[in-house]
Amino acid sequence: MGKSVEYQVDALRTLFAEKLRVQGRDLEAQVRKAGRRLPRHIRRDARFFLESYDLMANPKLARMVDGKKMDRAYSNIVAHLDGLDPRQERITAMINLAASIAFVFLVTGVLVLVVLVLRGFV
Repeated sequence: MGKSVEYQVDALRTLFAEKLRVQGRDLEAQVRKAGRRLPRHIRRDARFFLESYDLMANPKLARMVDGKKMDRAYSNIVAHLDGLDPRQERITAMINLAASIAFVFLVTGVLVLVVLVLRGFV
């Protein structure tokens, strides 16, 4: 295993806080709060990483941990979180909100126009 596991956990906690704005008492709580905002394969890697981290607390069980697979899971999670841009996600969310509001106004206007035509006012 490359870096110490404690360093990896701290780095992941920082990334979850910065990129997804997810706070929690530990990494497990942050992963749970992130929930569906993470792709399925990243959630799976996070679950594996957390289970391996728990096993490493016990010296006898620590031998069961596959270090290379744990490092790969860590690398996958970091790569995904590094690729996220919180500013761009907020902009996208605002654009989606504005588009949905415009769509509602458009549909309402069309319905009002149809009712006016059917009643003979237009």
